[in-house]
Amino acid sequence: MDLSDFDEAQRDDPEIPMKIDKVGVKGVKRKISTSTPKGNFFYDVVLDAFVDLPKNMRGTHMSRDIEAFAEAIEEAKKEESSSLEKVLKDISDRLMEKHEYATKAELIAKTQHQYKENFTNPPTNEMANVTIAVTKERNGKDKRSVTVEIPGLSVCPCAQQTFQEIEDMGYQTPSHTQRVNLSITIITRKRLVRIGWLIDAARKSFSVPISSLLKREDEFELLDHAYSNPKFIEDLVRYGVYHCFQTLKDEEYPEDTEIKVEAESFESIHPHNAYAKRETTMRDLLKKEKYFEAE
Repeated sequence: MDLSDFDEAQRDDPEIPMKIDKVGVKGVKRKISTSTPKGNFFYDVVLDAFVDLPKNMRGTHMSRDIEAFAEAIEEAKKEESSSLEKVLKDISDRLMEKHEYATKAELIAKTQHQYKENFTNPPTNEMANVTIAVTKERNGKDKRSVTVEIPGLSVCPCAQQTFQEIEDMGYQTPSHTQRVNLSITIITRKRLVRIGWLIDAARKSFSVPISSLLKREDEFELLDHAYSNPKFIEDLVRYGVYHCFQTLKDEEYPEDTEIKVEAESFESIHPHNAYAKRETTMRDLLKKEKYFEAE
């Protein structure tokens, strides 16, 4: 049956002529396969997609959101080189094409990315939580963000210093340690960032990265490194910003690129958690670059 000539209820005038800021689908689960310079990756992704709706339309065409997902994912299978970031950008482009009445489209994807932790020998495969958001507007004011969150270890420098002074001991005295979740978000206007860049920046910010598999020799090496590299939670955030800045500078990202780093420490000697955050831009960091002394 040909339904192309049928009236569309979505295009009827609503009884209350009021625009809708965001309408679409949430929690759509899809598998996306990509081919990158570091190999083939397969992602189980949960997608949310939204557009705005003008006041003279009663409803949106939600089936078009699912079509956009399917077409972009299928197209990625045909390409020799693609990335998750590129697939999501393609979906957002298709959303704007299919919803010609919308002035903006928003796509949010949550998944996990597998990376190699090379601190141990042999390396272990670990997982990073990843959220990618793409917002497109007809006027060209696009916004893209990539958020990566991974766990690591921190050693408290205050407790270590106190122990050194009271016991009159030197290098690598005891201190309390804790697992920390470090989250890095980069917001850009035109270019998405690579997930791997943010994982590397986070790993280098901890007292030491952590691993799901440690033999006795690995445990010794990990703790030896951690106690020689004590950091406050504030230090983790500073180093996260610094390492992101260096990568984005090398890759020539524009000055309006935004950086947000958050850390939550699951304190081992307290019943509460510690938290720190820094939000800044490449423009601000370039002005202060000469004061950076991080290694």
